[in-house]
Amino acid sequence: MFVIGRKMREEMKQSMQKSGCSWLHFEVLRFVDESRRILMRDVAEHFSITPPAATLLVDGLVAGKLLRRIVDPKDRRAIRVAITPKGKKILKQGIAERIAKIKHIFSVLDSKEHAELLRILNKIAKLS
Repeated sequence: MFVIGRKMREEMKQSMQKSGCSWLHFEVLRFVDESRRILMRDVAEHFSITPPAATLLVDGLVAGKLLRRIVDPKDRRAIRVAITPKGKKILKQGIAERIAKIKHIFSVLDSKEHAELLRILNKIAKLS
């Protein structure tokens, strides 16, 4: 699993550099998009980083106009984070590239091997 993940990251590195997004930036965009207007502390907790590190991470994405900060109308001290249309576009492109890379990586398997891999992964998934 780790080898496959590393292979995917290596193959996607060039396309991610074109968009100006690192692997971590892409994951932050995905997390924010799925979570909808989350707090900065949610970013820190999700990625197991300190709040100042989360701020630096989000600052880069805000500077690139991929995320925006929103003051919470109910609590002016709380800062929420939302994905921008540009961020959604980058995210959509990144997901399409990931799917293409996954298909490419697993294209070496024949249909029997593919079915066996799915059976094994489903078996492992049921453990949790």
